[in-house]
Amino acid sequence: MVNPNEDTEFNDALRAHGILPPKPPSRSPSPDIPHITHTDAVRAIAATADTDQLVTLLENENLDSDDERMFEDYRRKRMMEMKKQEKKGRFGSLEPLAREDFVKEVTEGSKISPDGIQEEEEDDEDEEGGKQRGGLKGTGVVVFLYKDSVPLSQHLRPLLQQLAAAHPSTKFLSIPAGLCIPNYPDKNVPTLLIYRNGEISGNVIAGMGLKGMKTTVRDLEGLLLYYKALERPSPALLRQQRDNDSDLDDDDDLDEHVGAVNSRSTNIRSGGIGVGTGRGKVDSGDEDGDDDSDFDL
Repeated sequence: MVNPNEDTEFNDALRAHGILPPKPPSRSPSPDIPHITHTDAVRAIAATADTDQLVTLLENENLDSDDERMFEDYRRKRMMEMKKQEKKGRFGSLEPLAREDFVKEVTEGSKISPDGIQEEEEDDEDEEGGKQRGGLKGTGVVVFLYKDSVPLSQHLRPLLQQLAAAHPSTKFLSIPAGLCIPNYPDKNVPTLLIYRNGEISGNVIAGMGLKGMKTTVRDLEGLLLYYKALERPSPALLRQQRDNDSDLDDDDDLDEHVGAVNSRSTNIRSGGIGVGTGRGKVDSGDEDGDDDSDFDL
């Protein structure tokens, strides 16, 4: 009796004449599973760690020489990146602003790129109709209109000073509200004017979009990120928030300490935050339509 499963010349001949069915295809070998080496794992850790984490890793006494060398190389890279960022930062503090210097320091100053070169006027639309070119142009400028007798002004000032130190590439300026805009109503104080590349990108009147006297530095940072006054969140402030959160009980509502801006937590909504209607023009918020409170440069 013929065994059709045997691999013989006779069976091959029978298959050639169609008497036996063709042999089933042989199973292909399983693909090789990529092998992750110890070096690959160490490199992945080093590539995602920040400077403080790399320093902690280097303090491990059980590191072998190769791992230590790799962590040290990445630590040096992080330090070089930080130095480049420091060179890029031209400011770093909340500075007073004189009214006569507004156009020079704010409108014109916001056109200066981080490397100190004034941005040229360019069309914001491409040839295909229209998409705005990526990246933030010019310099972010935040103008703090305050009055010392208003409690929220006193609350926001140290927060703005922290942000100025954490974001040295953004210019932070302060000026008494009545000096900047004559007869500016107290109900609109404090006000934040945000400029970039010669245009006002937003204004925050009387703390709209914030949490009043409960506003944290991360809340304010999130709002300024929303208006593109800042390029990215500050790693230093993020670490500070993590340290603060670690001291909280598990039952605490951590949402109060998150600086992300959204319509639910910060009340940003249509019409909630006044935006300038023209270059250098700020809506005073008066319902009677008095134009005397507008500051038109």
